[in-house]
Amino acid sequence: MTEKLTAKNLAALNESNTLWAKAKECLPHKERIEAESLYKQSIDKRIAAVGEDDHSVSQLLDELGALYLDMGRVEPALEQFKRAAALLEKNFYAGHFYLGSVVEHLGDCAAKEGKWEEAESQYKRALDIFDKTLSGDHRCVFITMHKYSTALRHQGKFAEAETVVNKALKTIDSPLGPAEEFRFELALLYQAQDKNPEAEAQYKLAIEGFRQRRNMPRLGTCLESFASLLKKMGKEKDAKAMSDFAEKYVKVQHGYEESEAFFPSTLLRA
Repeated sequence: MTEKLTAKNLAALNESNTLWAKAKECLPHKERIEAESLYKQSIDKRIAAVGEDDHSVSQLLDELGALYLDMGRVEPALEQFKRAAALLEKNFYAGHFYLGSVVEHLGDCAAKEGKWEEAESQYKRALDIFDKTLSGDHRCVFITMHKYSTALRHQGKFAEAETVVNKALKTIDSPLGPAEEFRFELALLYQAQDKNPEAEAQYKLAIEGFRQRRNMPRLGTCLESFASLLKKMGKEKDAKAMSDFAEKYVKVQHGYEESEAFFPSTLLRA
């Protein structure tokens, strides 16, 4: 938008910004219903001020969709993401950075519904966008690589998934970190192929990484999965110990770890 704003439009834009900021403030406190209302008001004010073709409208739609996805409301989330994607594709070129997040979220919707082939396609497109518009050590690149490898694993495309994971580990397995999410994914890949000793080794590395970063939610999840592997291997005593540890971390995680994100602590960019 290049035209000069009228006083009325400028006031509406300022109101939109204030509502947007308030919506974001609700998110860490899980005040989702209030955040939803604030996002909707912010979108309406912004469209009234600058029109729906401004990229910030698409950003708001994307954030509202992400909120719906967090609430488990896939259909309204998908509606917002599709609307955002349509506006961005209308006003920007197909590989523009702005599209990356929206396309990734379209993949998330497909993954939530178990549509792994569609999820793979969307994640691959998002990864292509991020690869061309961001540095190789940007957080968005690794998060999308992780999701992409998961979509491949769920389709039994183990070799392709392992290639993606190992590519990520070459960069991320350093002080940049955190490598544990990809170690966990590699363990799941090996476990799905009955490569149990290899899976066990990766689980141990992942568990140590989660402990070091004090990411209790993910540590509990990893321990539960490791326990299932140990039980499958006939190591009943060790499996019971891992299950007990997992239960312990599930109990203490609330209030101990601020973020449940896959990459909560990292020196990766953004």
